[in-house]
Amino acid sequence: MIIYSLIIFLLGFLLSYIFSFASRRWAILYGALNIPTSERQIHKIPIPQWGGLGIAITLGILVFILSFEGSVFSIKLQLIQVVGFVAGIAILNFGGMLDDKYDLKAWQSILFPVVAALIVILTGTSIRHVTNPGTSMPFYLDWLTWSPFGGTWSLVFPADLITFVWLMIAMYATKIADGLDGLVTGITVIGAAMVGALSAMPAYYQPISTILSAAVAGSFAGFLPRNIHPAKQFLGEGGSTMAGFSLGFLAIMSSAKIAIALAVLAIPVADILIAITRRIKHHKPWYKADKDHLHHRLLDAGIGHRQIVYFLWLIVATAGVAALLMQTRGKIFLVLILVLLTFFASWLADKAIQKKLPLNQNKK
Repeated sequence: MIIYSLIIFLLGFLLSYIFSFASRRWAILYGALNIPTSERQIHKIPIPQWGGLGIAITLGILVFILSFEGSVFSIKLQLIQVVGFVAGIAILNFGGMLDDKYDLKAWQSILFPVVAALIVILTGTSIRHVTNPGTSMPFYLDWLTWSPFGGTWSLVFPADLITFVWLMIAMYATKIADGLDGLVTGITVIGAAMVGALSAMPAYYQPISTILSAAVAGSFAGFLPRNIHPAKQFLGEGGSTMAGFSLGFLAIMSSAKIAIALAVLAIPVADILIAITRRIKHHKPWYKADKDHLHHRLLDAGIGHRQIVYFLWLIVATAGVAALLMQTRGKIFLVLILVLLTFFASWLADKAIQKKLPLNQNKK
């Protein structure tokens, strides 16, 4: 299984790297460029977007290959779940490409993540149980089942509602964290690798999760050389939401390994909470994008672009490895530590920024 996963990873890397050249050319041809027009944009020149398109095409090809008779997918994963995953990716990229090109309003852009999450739920992928940290026993979430069409498909409460919230959190965590070259791409590679590693362990052995994790990791890794600072291409709206969507789906599919994915996404999620709290405190709309995220604060504090990305990758990778070795209670404690670490890092960055400002600006 390890050799098979490595082959899938390398194939994903190669295809994604090749398709990145095509998607960059298409972005330039159709004018899907990220043009710096506000202070929250770090780059100084227009950068082509649509990087997620090449990743999506790669994942589609890999899933198609693995879905043939006799492959791991056809044995372990229902075809309808595969369709749901691929359809979600397609919808996110379609909506993201429109947003990159036409700069959709917030209420318009959120429709595509909502639809992608609903498709996953309606095609049978849901968080049906979580592990009770006190007893290490499963706590089931299928309290109420509703089959409006006589069993063709069912809605399960509160499992499906929790699944929807989880996928939306994962998608928006990576979407908002996508502010530095290569940051989200690298986090996705790390997160997928961690879910795959856990799924390959004898105690949790799940071949399908291991293989799909390798496909996701390879597809994003192939884009990384084009996305690392100074970036030649950006993930774009579709790519950034697809990153969280892929990690969220992997966590659910691999018997609800939510704690692993949450450990990887803990810093971006905590950063969202900090940014929203700061906006409310300063009487600003909580949903309006600004330059108050952790990576922006660290840049303003004088830390280099690549240094920030490498540091955050190191933290995420360390958290992922630690989560692999912990039981449920330890993973929850780890996530809390990461949240506190994010608050502390944001506070330190604010202090460093204040020291750099002139005296009259500090008073303001």
